Amino acid sequence: MLDEVSTSIPDMGRAYYDPLVQDAGNGLTGPGGALYRYAIRPEGYRLDESDFIADSWQLKRQPDYTPAEHARWKLLFENQRKMLPGRACKDFMEGFEQLEHLFKDGIPSFDDINAILKPATGWTVVPVPELIPDNIFFWHLENRRFPAGVFIRGGNPKTKKVKEANEGRAPEFVEYTAVEDDLFYLQEPDTFHDIFGHVPMLMNPFFADYIQAYGAGGRRAIEYNRLKNFGSVYWYTVEFGLILEEGELRVYGAGILSSPDETLFSLYSDSPHRIKMVPERVMRTDYVISDFQETYFVVDSIKALYESTAGRDFTPIYKKLPAGFTYATTAALDTDVIVTEGTQEYKFCGGKGKPRAVEHMQAIRDAHKR
Repeated sequence: MLDEVSTSIPDMGRAYYDPLVQDAGNGLTGPGGALYRYAIRPEGYRLDESDFIADSWQLKRQPDYTPAEHARWKLLFENQRKMLPGRACKDFMEGFEQLEHLFKDGIPSFDDINAILKPATGWTVVPVPELIPDNIFFWHLENRRFPAGVFIRGGNPKTKKVKEANEGRAPEFVEYTAVEDDLFYLQEPDTFHDIFGHVPMLMNPFFADYIQAYGAGGRRAIEYNRLKNFGSVYWYTVEFGLILEEGELRVYGAGILSSPDETLFSLYSDSPHRIKMVPERVMRTDYVISDFQETYFVVDSIKALYESTAGRDFTPIYKKLPAGFTYATTAALDTDVIVTEGTQEYKFCGGKGKPRAVEHMQAIRDAHKR
């Protein structure tokens, strides 16, 4: 990634945005912009431009959370607190132990987190409404600020089963048991994903430096219009990365760590491929944004991840990469170092919500007692 840190926001130029924030060009106030989207959330925070700090998309403060929102955090926290020992990597667990007292009673104060995080690795967490434009995201990262969304999942139970089970209950006492209500799997990152999933890893010096280097490297990706390829590196490492520890697979990616079901799927399902991480291979590989991953990439250590990416100039790779992806999400190549070759059964069953895929996931839950 090999780029100097800058305090100025990089110009997006003609580069495109990540698919999940492709409307971010509308800024804060245009149709589809952050203010518009927040105004229509069921528990939306009524924001105006005075709530933001200049053009940084950073909010001046966290919102005041309701008892129901704190209750959903606590449900997710308790589930993952019990699930992750022996499944999360040791670096995550070490960071988590230092922050657990802030996490256990509800959505934590970012100020309280920063009082521990900043002395440890120089990072701070800053509140943003939701997904933000790529150039703003890179700018925060290269200045060791992690932008964390302020909404929490599960505010609008959809299924008849959950609605009927909780009829007449106050919001803070609603019980979520159905996977289909997106409490245990969420496409869009929320505050539980950003804080519980990412922040403990930022307590690790190598990982903290890796994330800063990724932010600085975003400028070069913008220059060569290779944001999608560069984004795959983040996706398959920071979000959905696996690591080998003492011969066993463990999780270090926040998208897995904050999802009870993907924790189990990534480690125990025979469906996905698990392949050793090589940056150029990852840059050429498409990814899934609406369901479990069909391939997970595996590193040997966080230090090895840092050394294979942060100290490299990706310019030669960008110059020969096509604008899109070369490899499908299900591809396993002759040149890959395969840790486990998957059957892709979950995908062939139709994926999320399809009867055979639901059975596949339930069998994993039953086998591993969740």
